[in-house]
This record gives sequence, C-alpha cells and structure tokens, in this order.
Amino acid sequence: MERNEAVIAEELAQKFKDAAVIAACEQCGSCSGACPLTGKNDFNIRRIIRHIQLDLVPEVADSPLPWFCTTCGRCEDACPNSVDILAGIRALRQLSPPELVPEWPPCTLACPAKVDVPGYLRLIAQGKVDEAYALILEKVPFPGVLGRVCTHPCEDACRREEVNMPIAICVLKRYAADNETGSWRERLRVKDDTGHKIAIIGAGPSGLTAAFYLRIKGHRVTIFESRSEPGGMMRFGIPAYRLPQAILEKEINQILELGIELKTGQKLGEDFDLNQLKSQGYEAVFLAVGAQLSRKIELEGANLEDVLWGLDFLSGVREGKEVSLKDRVLVVGGGNVAIDVALTALRFGAKEVTLACLETGEEMPANRWEVEQAINEGVKLMPSWGPSRVLGTDGKVSGIELVRCTSVFDAEGNFSPTFDDNTKAKVEVEQVILSIGQTTDLSFVDPEGLLKLERGLIVVDQDTQETGMPGVFAGGDVTKLPGIVIEAIATGRRAASSIDRFLGGDGNIEETLWQRPAPEPYTGKRDKGFADQGRVEMPKIPVSETHHSFAEVELGLDAEQATREAKRCLQCDLELIIGRKSSPGD
Repeated sequence: MERNEAVIAEELAQKFKDAAVIAACEQCGSCSGACPLTGKNDFNIRRIIRHIQLDLVPEVADSPLPWFCTTCGRCEDACPNSVDILAGIRALRQLSPPELVPEWPPCTLACPAKVDVPGYLRLIAQGKVDEAYALILEKVPFPGVLGRVCTHPCEDACRREEVNMPIAICVLKRYAADNETGSWRERLRVKDDTGHKIAIIGAGPSGLTAAFYLRIKGHRVTIFESRSEPGGMMRFGIPAYRLPQAILEKEINQILELGIELKTGQKLGEDFDLNQLKSQGYEAVFLAVGAQLSRKIELEGANLEDVLWGLDFLSGVREGKEVSLKDRVLVVGGGNVAIDVALTALRFGAKEVTLACLETGEEMPANRWEVEQAINEGVKLMPSWGPSRVLGTDGKVSGIELVRCTSVFDAEGNFSPTFDDNTKAKVEVEQVILSIGQTTDLSFVDPEGLLKLERGLIVVDQDTQETGMPGVFAGGDVTKLPGIVIEAIATGRRAASSIDRFLGGDGNIEETLWQRPAPEPYTGKRDKGFADQGRVEMPKIPVSETHHSFAEVELGLDAEQATREAKRCLQCDLELIIGRKSSPGD
C-alpha cells in the first residue's frame, strides 16, 4: 500500500530529529563557507540543516533548494562534527513535489540527441568500455566523430562546473570509441524485412543517422549521395587534424554494413527527381542534402585570382586537389569554419595567417577552445573588422581594405552589422579566403510545389521533420543553419522515428545494444576530497609540431586518465531517481 506523503514527512522529520549526525550540528557555518553555491538562489546549507533541526522539513522540501544542491560533498569535508549533510538533502528530495523534480540530468537534457551521459560515464568509471560505447551508439551512430568535433552543449550544462570544472564528457565519448573492441556487434540485429523502401538524399550526419535507425527497424534504405564518397561535411568540411579519416570511415562502414545501399555521384535535380523516386517504389524520402556551398557576397576584388572561398578551400584540401597558398593569407569570418580555414592554411604552407571578423572577441560564434587553439598556433586575430574591398595589382591580390564594425546585432538580437566608414585599415596580404557562412543548393525545389522554403531553408515541422509534401521529410543543415553535427544527428533520429510511423510502424527507434545489469545500490557517499578533484587535461602534440602535418592535435586519454575523469561525475541521474524513485520512461 502506498504511504501518505504526510506520514512519510512526519517519519523523516522524527528521523532527522533523533539522528545523532544531525543533532551534532552546532550551526558553526563551516559547511556554508565551503559550499560554492552559498548565496546563489538563496541557498545556504547551514540554514537548511537548521530547518531540519526545527522540524521544518516539509517547508524546505517544498522549495527548489534540495535540487539546487549538487551533492558534491564539500560541506561534509568541512564539517568538524562529520554531520551526514547529504543524507539530509537526499531525504528532503524524496519529499519534493513532482513538479520540482527535474525530468532529466542537465547534461542529457542539453544534448540534442539525449545521449545517456551519466550512464556511459559510469560504465567508463567501471572499466566497461564496450558497454559505454554501445550505450552511446543507442542514441548516435557516430561516437568517435562526436568525441572529436562535437560542440558539447552537455558540458555547458554539467553541474560539476558549479563545483569546480565540468566533466570532460566529449573526451570520454572519444575514449569509449577509440578503445571499444566490438563485442556490442553481436547484439545489433536488423529486424525482419518490412518490405518498405526509403530513399535518403545525402550521406552526411543526418542522412546516415536516419539510415542507421531505419535499417535496424527492417526497412530497405537507399542513400543517394552527390559526391564520390559519403560523409558530407564530416568528410569534406572538417580538417583531418580534428577528425582523422580512419575514424570517420570506421563509423560510416558500421552503418552501411547493416545492408544499406549507397549510390554515389547521384545529385537530386540532375540525375533523378522526387517523382522518379516515387515511381521506383520509394514510399518515403528524407532530404538531407546539407549545406556544403560557401555563402558568397558581392565584394569588390572578390574575382581576383588568389581569392578563395572557405568551404571550397577545405573541400579541396580534403579531396587532395592542388591548392596553391601564398605566404601571407587573410581569412574573413568568425565561425568554426573560418578557424578551420585559418589553421588549415598554416598546415598547407602559409607562413602568416590573419583572421578578421565582424564580431568582437567575445561575440565570435566559433567555439572558444578553437579560437584559443588558433591563437596558440600563431593566427593573428582582428576582431570588429569587416571586408570593404580586396586590393589587387595586375589581377593578383595585394591586400585587403577592412572597415571597422561598430555592432553586429540590432536591439532584437538579429544579425544587422553597422560600420564606421571613416575608420578603415589596409592589410598587405597575398591571398584572401572568404569564410562567411554556408548555403545549400535548393535548385531541385519547384517554387510552385509543396516543398516550401524560408530564408533559404526547407520548412519542416520541428518535432517530426515533415515537409509540406506527403511522405517527404527533411533534416540537417538544409533545415537549420548554422548547423552542428550533433543537431544534424538529432534531426536524423526524429526523421527516422517519423518515417517509421508514416510507414505504419510504432516510431520507436530505441535500440538496446547491451544487457543492462541490475543497478548497484547507490548511496551517494562522496569520498573526502571528491569536490576538489580537477578535470583531466587532454594530451596534445606540441604547438611547434602542428604545422608540419595534418596529424590529429589531441591525442586522447589513457585508461587511468579516463577512469579518473569519469569518476568525477556527480551522477545526477541517480540523484534524480532518489527524488522520483524511478527513471524517466519507467
């Protein structure tokens, strides 16, 4: 019989009152002095204990305070009387109203694909690398890729940062991918053939993800790719020093080996159209054509011989084309692609690389760690400058004139740069690479048809990825820019689920790739010094060696480093189970 919450509250209040550990508190305040959250959102651990001592347990339990605590254990380390403070916090959580209990751990909630982050970190901490890899693979088919190039919004949300530093979640994903032995493969089974045929247009992260989960459901999947090789921007837009080709090949092959047909050199609108696909028996189509074209602007001098465009330059290098670089290069742009262009230029022979962007250093859309890498490798930054015109002599670049950008966004936060035309600067360079964004080729779209466009993107239902054309879905960069790999993967997952439902299935693409053992009892007890354990630093090759090749800069963690880092996790998912007594979806 389910007990009344008031009875539980009364029992817990009596337990707190009688417990020697709580009674031992002398209200000295050492715990609050040690707590990194003291003063934030009215949080004060000493006052919470005082409420317990005064039998005011329900009053505290009905507030968000028990959930604001990270349960890092620093308060217990500081307590002179060894009060079991965290036990009190967890007991209060058991009394919390359901609306105060978070649905997901913050890291999982922040992940577009909802990867079970605490779950795989715990497995790594236990030395179960294959199980960790399989758990990641249940949500994303590219653990090794993401472990290198993901922008890891999960780390931005990690509550460990409130203690000292966030967990190196992305690095640990890479560790699992680099060290798995493949034992999970025997559990991966394609379900019985449904007889349904699906066409996927584009072999980038979104298209390959949709193919992976749809094939596991038993559908017949064919991927049409305009280039000679699959991978999309993962292959042609991300330099090898960040993503080695062998890693990409491994994970693409894992997908295709499920029995997915790949047709390369097939471009929608030229080699076939949507009506032809329908006549060939394809019942659903997923448009994942990406945004692999450089966005271009009208700029005086842009047609000079030594002016290149960012994505064209990166693709050319990746494809092994002959790309000639001068000694002095200026890159225009402030995003991740521009940083990749600048660092690739250094590796391709440029002796001096400058990067100019409209944004201030703080506003640059590129990831902060990539900007820092560029600075460390010698790229000169010129923030708050935009291109005015490219200067030339005898048809060749001799420099570039920049104009001061006074603001990038308007009062509503929209991109609307303004300039001070009276403040200009000339930079002597021999080559200019314009990297100011991406766009997609939508020439296959009939302006009078059911596929609708808005701001150069295909309009879709954000929950299902459905377009206005029945049976046609779209995702990845063709529906949202600027895109990142994990967001493209998330759209591929949503599309796979929606397409399965469209074809009469249940839409459930969740796949269990390892047998979950019975959970070990969780006490939440923190070892002394747990809160002060620092984040493991990723080993890298020396900066002095980075320009000599496209060798991967980050070297990865060894087993000892990975285990130590994974053990820093606060295990927020188990803390939530204490509060709700079950996990989401149970």
